[in-house]
Amino acid sequence: MIANLKNWLATPYYYNPSTKFKFKISLVYGLFVFLFLYTFQPFTLYSFKEYLLEYTSSIGLITFLGTFITLVVPPLIFKKYFKEDNWTIGKSILITVLGLFSIGTILWYYGKIFKADKDIEHIEYIAFIFYTFLVGDIPILFGVFFNEKMVRLRREKKAEEITAIKNQKEVEIKPTVPNKIMLKSDNMKESLIFFIEDLVYITSQGNYASFFIKNNKGELKEKILRVTLTKIVENLEEYPTIIRCHKSYIINTKYINGIKGNARGYLLESSLIPHQIPVSRNFSKKSLLGLIK
Repeated sequence: MIANLKNWLATPYYYNPSTKFKFKISLVYGLFVFLFLYTFQPFTLYSFKEYLLEYTSSIGLITFLGTFITLVVPPLIFKKYFKEDNWTIGKSILITVLGLFSIGTILWYYGKIFKADKDIEHIEYIAFIFYTFLVGDIPILFGVFFNEKMVRLRREKKAEEITAIKNQKEVEIKPTVPNKIMLKSDNMKESLIFFIEDLVYITSQGNYASFFIKNNKGELKEKILRVTLTKIVENLEEYPTIIRCHKSYIINTKYINGIKGNARGYLLESSLIPHQIPVSRNFSKKSLLGLIK
């Protein structure tokens, strides 16, 4: 039971860094809280009478602002923690819990001030926080659970289809382009020479790029050159099997054996690469299908 819970919390989950997306989510959540409280009047809200609309709309507005700040500010401060490629269900739930606790505390103090001169009984802090989690946490947890499952199944199915098609085709390099490549560093003082069919993948390491090249024994050897991935892509644009699939990765589709999918996105697999290579969220469907050329 505990092991299954840990595995579920560690499950990859989609994280959208877009401010526009966070604004929409915050707006929807604020409207949901307002409509829920105003319509059903739970937790003694029926006693507010003529103040009901004013109070519930204020609660909705504070919820919207609190949610938006929770989604926007922490990622700016803790950039490594909010890295898209490492986002999980557990991290989503933790941020949700901390956000609800913070927003609930602010709402409790606001309610205390609002009710002070209106002869309305104020709920105890612990009870108010409990009600806050009851209204907010349960629907969010169910939403995370079902959304992760639906997105994961959809991407797994598409990944299986792409892998099946790829296994029926052979990837060939156009004979019209040179097979031997020479890339120069940004300062033009160093260079790297390799055969295009031996290049397995490239990843960025700060200002440097690591080239993983297959030797005669079928082993990967790392070669480092001070050059950007953008410049590499420009120099290798004639080779259809060389694709930049992620901001930190360039791959040779010749060595891609399979594609996996989860709620966070797609992952590429190769028998030569000891780890999975992520596919960018902005990687188009057409580009994804390009992996099976």
